[in-house]
Amino acid sequence: MFANVEESHIAKLLDEKDSVSTKRTINRSVSLFRTFLIEKRGSGEFEGLSKQELNENLRLFYVSIRTKSGTNLKVSSLNSIKYGLSKYLKDTCKIDIHGSEFHESKVVFKAAITDMKKKGIGSVDHKPAISTEDLNKLFNSETIVFNVNTPCGLQSKVWFDLMFYLCRRGRENLRKMTKETFGIETDATGREYVFQAIDEADKNHGSNAAPNETIGEGRMYAQPQLGSMCPVNSFKKYLSKLHKKLDALWQRPLEAFSEESTTWFCRSPLGKNTLASLMSEISKKAKLSRIYTNHSIRATAITAMDEAGMEARHIMRASGHKNESSIRSYACRLNEPKKRQMSDCLSSALGTVNKNPTESHNDQENSLSTLTQEDLDAIFNDTTFDEISSSSSSFVVQQQQAVNVLKAQSSNMMPPLVCPRINNSTVNFNFYAQK
Repeated sequence: MFANVEESHIAKLLDEKDSVSTKRTINRSVSLFRTFLIEKRGSGEFEGLSKQELNENLRLFYVSIRTKSGTNLKVSSLNSIKYGLSKYLKDTCKIDIHGSEFHESKVVFKAAITDMKKKGIGSVDHKPAISTEDLNKLFNSETIVFNVNTPCGLQSKVWFDLMFYLCRRGRENLRKMTKETFGIETDATGREYVFQAIDEADKNHGSNAAPNETIGEGRMYAQPQLGSMCPVNSFKKYLSKLHKKLDALWQRPLEAFSEESTTWFCRSPLGKNTLASLMSEISKKAKLSRIYTNHSIRATAITAMDEAGMEARHIMRASGHKNESSIRSYACRLNEPKKRQMSDCLSSALGTVNKNPTESHNDQENSLSTLTQEDLDAIFNDTTFDEISSSSSSFVVQQQQAVNVLKAQSSNMMPPLVCPRINNSTVNFNFYAQK
């Protein structure tokens, strides 16, 4: 059996074979090249130019293009423009600008890239992972940003949880998500988890993706001990509060609501721009140390898994990356604690290191003055002391069945320092492990 297919349907398929971001790149690149040609030769048409003419114009275009403010483009931007032009010319004019006929323009392009790197504009701005301190602010019991008893707080938390646990890309396909995009199942051990139930095309998984490639096999498991803050419980509650007559997963929160109501959201989806800047808004509301982007959540998740010792090939299956080098680009970055540690190490070499307020506070907490009388009694329990003379002769304190003080201390505290003031005498304290 064969279906009747119209040319308009085929044209639509061809038009939709590229992602929205790819189309945007192509349109921007073609528009810039046309503008350049209009200024140089009075006409923006280049589809009918010979390969020799195209080569000459591309050679000049690569080195003359600037931003609107007149500054040089970054390497990534110039690469993006070349990619857009290359794809357009190949699809529309059947011309490959990587061929031998374009040798001069290729050489000039490489020279332009090298010059940018020499000027310090060749680096890529990686989105930073969210610091531990800022994560603590977000999930603090007193925070209102992730308050699951309000529509905005519940939505923000569920969105963050899904982005984090499933290693989602910054803004990709957020607007297309529906109530069926994610499902809930139970594994062999009886633990519930959320997973992505519907496959989708993304940056790394288009028409050329291999059959064994995946957009992500990550799971968001339940944490029952967290109660209402459990990611699975939050997700279930969110689904139950969505508007029943709207299939979109991300809906506009109601300004006025009742906690007992079954609907906390409007019959209207969140817009693309709102979804694209959600993490930025969360950063402002929570007063984090910096304004993070959506992609910072993905960077945080991958960095955390890498630092936990998980293999890159396993992280790839959860994040949807196509090669391990992409994972290493996250792993090779220094986090803030490591940067502080390295700086303090160098300061220590110069003898200029200072303890920060937190360390000083911890030292005060662990000082002798915090010990109670009961603590001191326990320390010296079953220990006998002979009278210490005032002479400078050597004297050894005898000890009988001493309590192992270090073992008795809490793991969250530094062992107390016992420093009795005894002048003009030598005192030996011997501590033995309790058998």
